[in-house]
Amino acid sequence: MKKTKSLTSALNWKFWAGLFFSILFLYLALRQVDLANIWAKISSAHFLFLCIATLSLLLQYLIRGWRWHIFLEPVQKTAFSSRFVSILIGFAANCVLPARLGEIIRANYLGNRERISGSAIFGTVVVERLFDGLTLLLVLLIALWTVPFSEEALSISGISFRSVGFSVFFAYVLVILFLVGFKYKADMFLSVLDKILFFFSSRLRIKLLNMIRNFGLGLVPAKNIRGWILAIFYSCLLWSVSLLQIQLVALSIGIEVPFTASFLILALASFGVMIPSAPGFIGTFHFWVQMGFVLYGISKEAALSAAILYHAIFFFPTLLLGLISFIFLQTPIRELSKGPPRIE
Repeated sequence: MKKTKSLTSALNWKFWAGLFFSILFLYLALRQVDLANIWAKISSAHFLFLCIATLSLLLQYLIRGWRWHIFLEPVQKTAFSSRFVSILIGFAANCVLPARLGEIIRANYLGNRERISGSAIFGTVVVERLFDGLTLLLVLLIALWTVPFSEEALSISGISFRSVGFSVFFAYVLVILFLVGFKYKADMFLSVLDKILFFFSSRLRIKLLNMIRNFGLGLVPAKNIRGWILAIFYSCLLWSVSLLQIQLVALSIGIEVPFTASFLILALASFGVMIPSAPGFIGTFHFWVQMGFVLYGISKEAALSAAILYHAIFFFPTLLLGLISFIFLQTPIRELSKGPPRIE
């Protein structure tokens, strides 16, 4: 009961913090814009471009399903249908739940469906996110070296975007080195952790250590060189489709920006969804996508119109696909709420 109350309090805190940031960034995005002009642009958007952009979203989920196989293979082989449905459910949950709980739900569902340790699967999700993060950082660095603007135009409060980009890249490298160290020195790490957790009961300590050990099983980026090459290929393909999607959204309302602009907009959009927000990344996503377009000389109204459309073609189709997984594929809700079967 105490643990449940603690979890509820944490979620409530994150919900209110997210709501605050959503309202703040919505205010910043809507400040000094003509709402009638925004509606006119959205209502006149080219339907065909938006349809193709929406289909590209489905392609991104398919690519994620193919790539996840590479990260899961060292743990256990899984069916593509299980991975694909897990991804749809997880991303749909992220649209309506705070604190990225969709990632846990995704791992939990696949664990139940394929009878694998949920902790091990969550380890593969962490590896997947690291691959995404590194690819996005590469996208950001390419954008920052190709933008045709002065350094002053690419600064926030005097802090250079380039400096921030390289700092985050360095932080990512440190995280990867830590995870690699944990993977290959797990016994030493767990031995130290066992001593640190001396104040827990022996039963709870063993349970926590087993969970962390299982998590370590999933920290295997790829089984061999071929797996590494495929993982990198799928990651590049995934984000190439995302870059094309941004171009399609822009063209749907008559915005023409160089293809390199999509690199910066994608990086800023990804940054926006990392900021705590109300469910669905409301406000944070819109403001940073808007800023990406504004840096290329697009008006705030047109930029916000593109941000709203970009968000809509992700949010609503993802929710719909998640609901289809529940209703037509008969996904039991209990599979999302109970722990996966433990594999010793």
